[in-house]
Amino acid sequence: MKKAVIIVQNKNSRTKRFGEEITEFLLNRGLSAELIPINRFEPNKLENADYLLLSGGGNGSLLSFGQQDSEWLSFINKLPTLNGIKTALFATYKFFPGGIIRKMKKYLKQKTDNLSFALKSRDGSLTVSDKMDLNDFIG
Repeated sequence: MKKAVIIVQNKNSRTKRFGEEITEFLLNRGLSAELIPINRFEPNKLENADYLLLSGGGNGSLLSFGQQDSEWLSFINKLPTLNGIKTALFATYKFFPGGIIRKMKKYLKQKTDNLSFALKSRDGSLTVSDKMDLNDFIG
């Protein structure tokens, strides 16, 4: 059975809901999927993982477009190299999702060369298009 680890930064309920919907979708597709808050993540959770879906990064302030949150940066610094783990990002947004996704990708470059794509949501729900992307992601 393929294993997915979904790491969510619980700064807002939309992001948490998005992570829960992703986890439920993957479970329904027959994967072993675990949703883990970023502050409870331990590197051993990635053992035998095939997929990693990672949220977070923004500090939530309207005055700091695209700036990374210190909790998220600390997490990335502790994250082991993701050799062989197919990785995707997900984020919720109010206005402009592109900046935060670009910054997340920039920081993850040092950890993986297998960054597949990013899911974005305004309200924390999976769209039909998101589900199709996730199906492609898990192959």
